[in-house]
Amino acid sequence: MSAILPDRATISTTVTACLATVLEVDASTISETQLFKEDLNADSLHLVEFSYEIERIFSEMTGDFTVKDEDLATLKTVGDTVNYVYAALHK
Repeated sequence: MSAILPDRATISTTVTACLATVLEVDASTISETQLFKEDLNADSLHLVEFSYEIERIFSEMTGDFTVKDEDLATLKTVGDTVNYVYAALHK
């Protein structure tokens, strides 16, 4: 039995909510164009925690999801992460 894959809008909402929790900010203040470090003041510890949380959430939704360490360094914006998750789940 295969999991129903979330659409891009659901991924975006989930990623934003997760990031808001990790950064302890209101999700409505986060947009896909924002840079993690420069705009959201996320440090490397925040990003590791965020990566862990999206792996957990999307694994629960789909059965299996991981963010490769080498890919984490390439994700600079919220939108990059949404696109990464969408591509990984819909491959």
